[in-house]
This record gives sequence, structure tokens and C-alpha cells, in this order.
Amino acid sequence: MEINAAESAPRRPNRFLTDLAQAMGSIAETVRQVSIDQCRADAKAYVEALGSQTADEAGTIKEAAEADVDTIRERSKAQVERVHAETEQRIARRRELLEQQLQECNASIEQEVERVQERVTAFQSDVALFFDRLLQGADPTAFADMASQMPSPPHFDPEREAPEKEPEKLGSEPEGKSRAEIAAARAPLAPGTLSGAGAVRGRYYPEWYPEVERLREIGDEDSAMTLLLDIVAATEAESQAEGVAVAPKPYEDLAVIYRGREDAEAEISILERFARQGHAPGGVSSRLLERLSSLKGPTRR
Repeated sequence: MEINAAESAPRRPNRFLTDLAQAMGSIAETVRQVSIDQCRADAKAYVEALGSQTADEAGTIKEAAEADVDTIRERSKAQVERVHAETEQRIARRRELLEQQLQECNASIEQEVERVQERVTAFQSDVALFFDRLLQGADPTAFADMASQMPSPPHFDPEREAPEKEPEKLGSEPEGKSRAEIAAARAPLAPGTLSGAGAVRGRYYPEWYPEVERLREIGDEDSAMTLLLDIVAATEAESQAEGVAVAPKPYEDLAVIYRGREDAEAEISILERFARQGHAPGGVSSRLLERLSSLKGPTRR
């Protein structure tokens, strides 16, 4: 195999290629430096713009925060004023309820004292009459029989008394109009505009007690019971909303009505409802709980 001498001989460096390579390297270095400088300049400009934008946004955020703080303060101030007003209103209503409860307690005690005095007077009359008749008899046998019939002192504890309906007293009303006629002449209590816990038909529930009495006096006992049940619901709502004791009067009034109707189940139900509520200690509460205990005693099945 023959070898061409021209192909096997090493090539000499080409000056053009060398110069071209150097020129390309110089240009590449220049482009690299320019690119880096441009990148740094762009980054610097962006950072400066970002700092300016951040300052503007921070100012806007601060203004919004200050506005929110002012709004929070105004709302808090309004809420404090509202809470203060509600607190004063509840305090006033609780004091009204206290006054009502004290009046009920005093009235209950006065009625009980009157009842005791009436029984004492009646017993004294019975004893005097008994001895007048006893001393008039001369026969020893009749004397012994009459002595065995001497009246016994009355029991003053209502729980020891046999439940009896009092007979209607004829002629006990003063001359003129009867209580029923006087009550019928009174205008019914109109509803009000009050709302919230403790309100009944737009009025604070103690305002309805005279209307209950009016309804009972005119013989509309069903309407009186409906109104009393509304009052019970109102005092329970007030008790839950404000953490106060329920008023015992509507429970007692309903229990008396049920007792008069000889509806023991209904009486037990309303007394149990009272027992489940938060009730303050006192004569009325004790009397209701004792009545419930007697109705549910071991003798009852």
C-alpha cells in the first residue's frame, strides 16, 4: 500500500486560525463581562424598585392597621356602653323582682298570721260555747258525754290539715257590688312593647299579677292559668339569662288552682317544675317543696 507523502506530513500552524481563535476568546470575555454587569445592574435596579414598593406597601398596611385599630376601639366602646346599659337594666329589674318577692313574702306571712288568729278566735268561741252548754247540764251521764266532745285545739301547720274546700260565705261581701262585679268593671291590662327574658306579652312579668287576680275573680280561671304559665316561662327565661332565682308566686298560684280542681297530677307537675329551677330560700319556696314532698309521700301510689 502506497502512502501519500503530502497527507502524512504534519500541518503547520495557520496564522489566520490562531488570530481568529484569539479574537473570539477576547469577544467572549467581553460578552461575559457585559452580561454579568448587566445582570448586576438589573438586580440593583429591581432591588431598589422593590424597596420603594415595599415602603409604599408598608405605609398602606400601617394605615389599614390604624384604621382597624380605630374601628376596634369604637366597637369596643359601643359594646362596653351596651353592656353597661344592659347591666343597669338587669340590676333595676332584679331590684324590682326583689321588691316583688319581699312583698309576696310579707303578704304570705300576714295571711298566715291572719289565718292563725282566725283559728284561735274560732277555737275560743267553740270552747266558750262548749262550756256554756256543758255547765248547763245537771245529769252526770250527759255531762260525761259532752265532755268527750270538747273541741280540740286547731293545727296551725297547713300540711297537717285535711284538704277541704271552704264553703262559699253568703253575705260576706259588703253591701253594693261584689268582688266579681268590681273585677269585671276593671279594664284588662293591655300588652306592652318590652321584649327579652322576663317579658310576658310585652310587659315585665310581675306587672301581670293583678290581671291574674282579676281573671280569677271574674271566674275566668282558664285564662288565668294560661297567663300564669306564660309568667312561669318568663321567670325561667330570666333565671337562665341572668343567673337569678325564679319567682315562686306563679308556681304557687297554679298549684292552688290545680288543688282546687282536685287535679293532683297537674299540681305535682308544676311543683316538680319549680323544684328543678334555681330558687331562693324562703317561706314560699319551702312551702312549695314541702307540699311536693307530701304529695309524693309513701302513702301516695
